[in-house]
Amino acid sequence: MDANKITKFKQVKDVRNPSTIVFFDFDETYYPHELNPHRYDKLRELENYLLNQSEEGKLVFGWVTGSSVESAMDKMETGGLSLLPHFIASSLGTEITYFHENSFNKKDREWKGFLDQTIFSPALVDRIVKSLEEEHSIFLKAQTNLGDAPYKKNFYYQEESSSVDEINLDTIRKNAYHNGIAVNINKCNPLAGDPEDSYDIDFIPLGTGKEEIVAFMLRKYQVNKANAFAFGDSGNDLRMLHAVGNGFLVANATEEAKSKYSKQSLGSYSEGILHTLRSLN
Repeated sequence: MDANKITKFKQVKDVRNPSTIVFFDFDETYYPHELNPHRYDKLRELENYLLNQSEEGKLVFGWVTGSSVESAMDKMETGGLSLLPHFIASSLGTEITYFHENSFNKKDREWKGFLDQTIFSPALVDRIVKSLEEEHSIFLKAQTNLGDAPYKKNFYYQEESSSVDEINLDTIRKNAYHNGIAVNINKCNPLAGDPEDSYDIDFIPLGTGKEEIVAFMLRKYQVNKANAFAFGDSGNDLRMLHAVGNGFLVANATEEAKSKYSKQSLGSYSEGILHTLRSLN
């Protein structure tokens, strides 16, 4: 990560004993891809709230995202964000990087040590994808918009029909499981730059993912589940929302996600997040 780029942003305090921890999906939850003056003002208001709560030693927050750290930094620049989180769990929670004052731009060694012991490898994923094509006529298209990640490989699956898709997606899950790795399957959100009528197919090591990041961080900071918050916008976030005591979809969440999860924030994007945190915290 380019040190010159990240030093332009504000750092949060290293909070040792927080009473609260907040997990944010990044794209279309914390960060709106279609910014306007109102959304920009609400982003800055949320940043000020999080900074103040951190300065008082009350709160730790982080982004749990499918994107790389570099992609998140680029979006921070584009959107005019100024505050770095305590941590970014990037590449669908397969990497953890800290950005608070005492561990600036440092990876979590314990998490990386766990990942190094898994059997996941890009070559193994390639074999699974080839097998799906040759044995089941299931074709996955490699994604190139999320950057390289050592413990995650991303593909798109183009929808066919509901009956065919159900069989094909189940076949993808079973092939990943039989090969000892996990796969995250989620309906794409075009607002976040994904294609229409497609699914994200994310191959990752077993024991990783957004909900596992929540469990790891709750142990690390010794925060009770009842004092943990999470916000998301899509089906990809639902397991993370279930992993905390206070999980919310932002009001701009996808209809697919809303059909599966009822608790919503009091508004869209950062405005809804801030209203919800203030009302419950």
